[in-house]
Amino acid sequence: MADVNLQSVFYGQTPYGKKILTCIQCGTCSASCPLTDQMDHAPREIFALIRDGEMTEVLSSNTPWYCVSCYQCMARCPRQIPVTDMMYTLKQMALSQGLIPKSQKMPDMYHAFSALISRFGRVTESLVMALYGVRHPLELADNIPLAVRLFLRNRLLFLPQQVNDRSKLETILSTKG
Repeated sequence: MADVNLQSVFYGQTPYGKKILTCIQCGTCSASCPLTDQMDHAPREIFALIRDGEMTEVLSSNTPWYCVSCYQCMARCPRQIPVTDMMYTLKQMALSQGLIPKSQKMPDMYHAFSALISRFGRVTESLVMALYGVRHPLELADNIPLAVRLFLRNRLLFLPQQVNDRSKLETILSTKG
């Protein structure tokens, strides 16, 4: 899909897609982000690239995958741009286009997390790590001693916890944007 089409998809995929056009490029989002130094492009740069139509560059970037959803960018943005929400949209688009950076492991964690939310409505850490560990067995093995210590202190569950009202979960999961 051409970059222009991807840009249109981004603008139209969520009710706030075009909100990015109001960005004044002040850099507050980038200055607020605790992981900017790990990103290929700071959030301000991502917005400039999107506005310039460079969607392949945006979706191939590690930036959305390093967003930890701390919401500092959103709380401080003078234009009230929903940066974190846009990062979720970019993750979804990168997955659908197969444009995930090859060295990036976060999509595997994202899949594990999302699968549990979709199935149970809640996250059970041990199950997230088990699902993630299927693709990264060495990392799973490295975390076993910690898991044992947490379990012995009753700080780690192994059985999934279900939400009480599945219909409400279905409503949330079916809601776009």
